[in-house]
Amino acid sequence: MSDYVLPFARIAPPLREFLARHGVEGGEISLAGIAGSRRAYYRITASRSAGSSLPPSFIVLVSPDDDLDFGRFLRITQFYRMLRFPVPRVYCIDDLDRQVLLEDLGPVRLYDALRKDRDAGLAGYRKALDLLADLQDRCEPFHAECPDIHSRVFDLSQLLWETSYYRENYLEGHRGLSPDPALTDLFEGLAQQVDRHPKTIMHRDFQSQNLMVKPDGSLHVIDYQGSRMGSCYYDLASLLLDPYVLLSEDEVEALLRHFHGRLRNPPSFESLRAHFLEAGMQRIMQALGAYCFLSRVKGIAEFAGHIPAGEARLRGLIRASGREEWKTILPD
Repeated sequence: MSDYVLPFARIAPPLREFLARHGVEGGEISLAGIAGSRRAYYRITASRSAGSSLPPSFIVLVSPDDDLDFGRFLRITQFYRMLRFPVPRVYCIDDLDRQVLLEDLGPVRLYDALRKDRDAGLAGYRKALDLLADLQDRCEPFHAECPDIHSRVFDLSQLLWETSYYRENYLEGHRGLSPDPALTDLFEGLAQQVDRHPKTIMHRDFQSQNLMVKPDGSLHVIDYQGSRMGSCYYDLASLLLDPYVLLSEDEVEALLRHFHGRLRNPPSFESLRAHFLEAGMQRIMQALGAYCFLSRVKGIAEFAGHIPAGEARLRGLIRASGREEWKTILPD
């Protein structure tokens, strides 16, 4: 798949056979998206025989040979669909070529919807928060049914890895700053606070580019192979503090209150907001580390464009926290 080109003839034989049995005789293939893991998604607009019952287009997921999440993606998909949590339908799998034929959820992400129409986009954010509350309230009791989620816990060691990733790739690699020993205790204290948060099923990257808006306005979740157990505030911070889309402070506050009202047994709003800020610090540092690593080390240039927004969001969190010592996390 050099340069992310996928001729129809290079679709895995089991997928082509499946399509042929349902009247798909060929079609136009276009690149729909590329993940940071080099996982590629192609959209097939099918030309078919009369009478086919399949939809007019599909997504072919092509996973690289070294992608350890390929099997997890399939097993977690099965778990979420069993719970009727909205993820794409799987039509056909080829383990040898690491290809999966998926339901096409369309080209519109929540990210796109907000940029096109602010009010409609914010309504989409409220729907996303409803999905998150459903994941944490209704789906969470069944997490042991999915070992890929149950056995992986986003705990203290993972949280410390995130801040180490930020220090190495953003502070030292991007900013060229010398290591600051004082940050070690600061990062450890923050990680301990987040590790004490109640744990639930977390998506791990619940943000506007991983939420698809179907033509009927419903939302579906993608890129969930990293699901695990972790802080119940981490996904909330991922969505509302997303550097791809800089929601205003008033919008974040209103959406936080919406989420608080959807929880079955919520803490006080003040407690939720304080824990949200802690998880947000972790999340945005991870995001900044990732933007720098993917642009500088992996050579995916577009990620560099998100660094200023990530910096702005991190400054806002430090200011909102009121904690003077946190200012050293993002030096002027």
